[in-house]
Amino acid sequence: MNKLLFAVSAIAAAASIIVFFTSEPISAQSATSNTLLQGVKSEQGNYPLGECIKLIYVLQNRTGQPLIYNFSSSKQYDIWVKIGDKEVYRFSKGKMYAMAFTSLVINSNNTKTFEAVWNQKDNDGHEVGPGVYDIYAQLTPAKNPPPLTKGKVRIGVVKIAVVPITIGESIRRISELLGKRVQIQATYRGWQPNANDPNVKDGPPVTRSDWAVCDSSGCMYVTGKIDLDPVKGIGTSVNLIGKLQKTKTGQVYMVLENAVIQKSS
Repeated sequence: MNKLLFAVSAIAAAASIIVFFTSEPISAQSATSNTLLQGVKSEQGNYPLGECIKLIYVLQNRTGQPLIYNFSSSKQYDIWVKIGDKEVYRFSKGKMYAMAFTSLVINSNNTKTFEAVWNQKDNDGHEVGPGVYDIYAQLTPAKNPPPLTKGKVRIGVVKIAVVPITIGESIRRISELLGKRVQIQATYRGWQPNANDPNVKDGPPVTRSDWAVCDSSGCMYVTGKIDLDPVKGIGTSVNLIGKLQKTKTGQVYMVLENAVIQKSS
């Protein structure tokens, strides 16, 4: 049975942290307590929207003997990215692998590194939105695969401290807040805002895909991608950061920079 042990290692000089696991046994030739340390990370901890992301999967053998993995094809590992429960990228998707037996040997105290480059497009070819994404990686041997390892990457996440504000206050103070960054805690309403709210009566201000949020003080449209279904996601609590704008007719809306979906436990 695999045993998991968490440890922290500074594999690279980058600021992000790799979380390591140990597992035993790994070698197909041995049932003794071999130890594999592994971790996955992005080359940078934070990326702007649209920039290619280098994903790095590192394995270390810290034992006195080689670790040997046997594979049923030329595919030896996989790296994938999720936000919440939704998978948005998988390195192996669409790739052709030779159907031939292969092996991977990691000698004592040696390191093996795999890399993948993600262009920030999901599995359907669409640009992903801002947020904190989970990175996963795992070897894919025919038998006794080690446990998967996990890291994180931030995309388009704003680190500037922003004072929270209500929707109603944003509307009342739009003359001084126009073009300014604000933070709003609200309830996701998808394409169904409060029909009686005067700020949303004109419909989506920028695109047909704009979506609405409401709090106790009012409703507002938001333009920008969020990983919520416009119908099934209604009622979800969200924390938004973005810049306030106003249409020619006076409708106040937000241009999204970052969205944190607060799932109920």
